[in-house]
Amino acid sequence: MITLALAAILVCQTEADASDNLQSSLNFHYYQQFNASITGGGDIEIASAGAELRLISDITNEDEIEFRFQFQRDDYDFGGSTGLGALNPWGKVNTIDFTTVWIHEYDQQNRWYLGGILRAAYEDSASANAQGGATIAYAHSFSSDVTLGGGVGFIGQANDDPRAFPIIIVDWKITETLRLSSDLSTRFGSRTGLELIWTPRDDWTFGAGYSYSYSRFRLDDSGFAPGGAGEASSYPLTFRATYSASPTFDVTFFGGIVFDGNLEVTNNNRNLMQSVDYDNAGVVGLFGKLRF
Repeated sequence: MITLALAAILVCQTEADASDNLQSSLNFHYYQQFNASITGGGDIEIASAGAELRLISDITNEDEIEFRFQFQRDDYDFGGSTGLGALNPWGKVNTIDFTTVWIHEYDQQNRWYLGGILRAAYEDSASANAQGGATIAYAHSFSSDVTLGGGVGFIGQANDDPRAFPIIIVDWKITETLRLSSDLSTRFGSRTGLELIWTPRDDWTFGAGYSYSYSRFRLDDSGFAPGGAGEASSYPLTFRATYSASPTFDVTFFGGIVFDGNLEVTNNNRNLMQSVDYDNAGVVGLFGKLRF
């Protein structure tokens, strides 16, 4: 497992060209995690859909600012007559993220990143419960082929203390067609990790990524834990193929396996009521990216 990937929010190396004053893109996804048995009884299936708007603008010759706005809706389908599946602790969960990152290029080899986060994650009909946070990171380019960096961040959480997390930045051009990057092509939510990317030709790119996925959200005022919090985490291994249909549009198809899935329920008094694992599950998904 990638220890530094635990609970990380990715601050990615910007790809903006210094000559462009504004770059914008719209990313969207659909993700299906197939049925898996829950330890102690029941089963779970997850579907997710969402979109992210990203804007990057030059401020000075050395400074850029990036804005990211993301909306995601996760549909958790619990089943079974025993265990957590029978309790059906939550259903549809909405997550709204707004992130701002200031990027300062100290010189050609060194960059600083300073960011702010505003996030609301909540079950349908629950309070939005917006939480704030911040990040700081540093990256050094050892050569034109290798950039490494790291940092730290924190963010508030529903029915829990603020959560601290490490930040990892990796951009390593291994060969002309092979690269290792922490900017996941199959990233959504707070997913973070590493991806090995192969580009055999201009219009096709292939990747294999291993990541950590984490989500914590407020529950509604009915059900198993009224006003409590739900938490879902896992380690997805994904393989993807991306086709560049035009200079402004990419489409990505991917599939894989989710390992070490875990589900937790905390009540309104911050007491842990359930913590269960579920079996490895297959996943498929579709991503799109529109530049404008």
